[in-house]
Amino acid sequence: MFNSELSRAIENFATLMLPLSEKDLEREWKWKDHDEEGIRFAFFVTLQELRHLTVTLSTLRPPQTSAQRILGQYHASYMDLQAALLGLSQEDADKPPAAGEWSVREAYSHMLGAEINFTIAVRYALEQHRAGVWTNERISDEDESRLAGMTEAEYQALRKGPLRAMLAYHRTFHPEIITEFSKITNEELNLPSTFWEETRFPIKHRLHRYEAHLIQHTVQIDKTLVGIGQAPSESKRLIRKIYAALAEAEGMMIGAEKMDDAVIRAIASSIAERTREIEALIR
Repeated sequence: MFNSELSRAIENFATLMLPLSEKDLEREWKWKDHDEEGIRFAFFVTLQELRHLTVTLSTLRPPQTSAQRILGQYHASYMDLQAALLGLSQEDADKPPAAGEWSVREAYSHMLGAEINFTIAVRYALEQHRAGVWTNERISDEDESRLAGMTEAEYQALRKGPLRAMLAYHRTFHPEIITEFSKITNEELNLPSTFWEETRFPIKHRLHRYEAHLIQHTVQIDKTLVGIGQAPSESKRLIRKIYAALAEAEGMMIGAEKMDDAVIRAIASSIAERTREIEALIR
């Protein structure tokens, strides 16, 4: 679904640019007729390429379903969270900003655990409705483990483990959710689902919760990073804009399995070449 060549190009660009200081960003670099803003201008060239890619892809794909658009919104919040955590050491991930407050690792554990449980709730509702056997009873422990694809012990070990292990799991889990749920029809979005609440919210509510919950705790993580002395640099702030643009372009890929990816590969190649050029200049 997502294009690995484009993702890799952006990751390599971000890895190169993240540690650069404001003085580094002022080093001489020219793009076509633009020769006065230095390396910093590479962010804006890349941003424009990704924005144009989004516009182009929107004309190449069939109309998206409501579920696919909701999942695109969720993907944007996921990518913003990943950008916020770039360059964070394991040591800093375990530092609470104050006594009694969550560290970044603890906040991320909560976020990932919630997404696993949101997924169980949606899978359970879809499974029952599609089989014509839905009831409003809560899911059993056995069905929870089955639909999560892990035992309770494995779930707890994941959430209590290091941040890097949770990030690795999430990196695989996230696109699986999007691929699976992108097939939800507009009619299915209005069907009821069961979770911990007494209210049997429709499936569309569950899908929107992915984004809303991530935003809630990404703000918390942003505050935590400031509290432990890891406020974002200019480079990191700009990288978050790049990740947002990438997420928007990738949102256009959701549900468009047969779309020609030549234009995507062309942009990926352009960004990769730019990264190599700047790397040679820096090093």
